[in-house]
Amino acid sequence: MPSDRRHLVRALIAYELPIEPVLADLRAFGWDSEEELVTLTRADILRILERYLAGQLTAEQVTDWADLVEVRDDIGYSADERELLSDAIFRLANPNLREEITTALAEQLRSELSDEPSAV
Repeated sequence: MPSDRRHLVRALIAYELPIEPVLADLRAFGWDSEEELVTLTRADILRILERYLAGQLTAEQVTDWADLVEVRDDIGYSADERELLSDAIFRLANPNLREEITTALAEQLRSELSDEPSAV
């Protein structure tokens, strides 16, 4: 089993199934991290949404994935996209607080994340 934390965090972001072995190996490192080891990107979230829309993931799996990603100190966001990406993760991780994960929500988020970033 891989013991490199960065590799495991990347595997978590990719959400390769079954995910349980990755989660078990990550537990050895604990929750806290003094640095962000991996940066979550639009493409990462879009891949999960595409898998959901293709019927490869259930809404529950998307919620579980987003919940796992949301709480990790070792996953960061680029500064210019932090708000957009953290909002998308929050919406996916908390369907009870926002809206249920449906095809319509996945398509809406896909559209929001696919838009070109605004020039600063």
